[in-house]
This record gives sequence, C-alpha cells and structure tokens, in this order.
Amino acid sequence: MSKGLFRARRVLWMPLDFAWRPPSAEARHCCAEMMSALEFECDQHADPFDCADTVLVYNEPFGEYGIPIRDGGASYLIVSHCPWCGAKLPESARDRWFDAIDAAGLGDVATDALPPEFLTARWRI
Repeated sequence: MSKGLFRARRVLWMPLDFAWRPPSAEARHCCAEMMSALEFECDQHADPFDCADTVLVYNEPFGEYGIPIRDGGASYLIVSHCPWCGAKLPESARDRWFDAIDAAGLGDVATDALPPEFLTARWRI
C-alpha cells in the first residue's frame, strides 16, 4: 500500500517500543459485533498484525480503532465509525497521551517502565 494513501488516517500502532496488547477488561465498545471482532484470538498468530483474519484492532491507550495494514509492520488505518452498528467512535487521544506523558515527567522513560495506567484507558479518567 502506498504511504500516500489515507495519509491522515494511517498511523503506527505505537511510535514507541510498545507491543500489541488486547483490550483490558475495563474497555467498553459500541456493540457486540465490535467486541467480538476485538476479542478474536488466532491460534496461529499471537500478533494481530500478522494475522489476515484480524479485521480490526483497538489501541486502548490512544482510544483508536483501526484496520490493520498488511505491510509487515504494525500500522493501521484509523476508523471513525463502527463498521457494524455505525456508531461514531471516539476521537483519537494520541496527542493527549503524549502531552500527559510529558506533563507527568515521563517523556524519557522506557515504555516498559511507564505506570500501568498509561498502558490502558485509565490515564484518561
């Protein structure tokens, strides 16, 4: 896929050394179909970006939903509406996450040393 396509919606999973994690038990989604898609676990691929059967990913810290791009990396196209029920999805909190990390003085901290709330949606509460 050309990097020029969907430029405003194409993002990396995390621009840091942050491995994919499934949504936490506290994560709430718009409909049962969305939850089912996000709960899919492939018995052949631990990473959803390696599995062609994964249709949607959820980046909980950023509050982003996306369609994985099958280019060998961990990038996706942000979606703004649920493909099943049509509900408007929350705006990305990506920029706010980095602002919160900086405000907490954690800008130079390794990802694995971040407080756990920054790895889920809890930091937004």
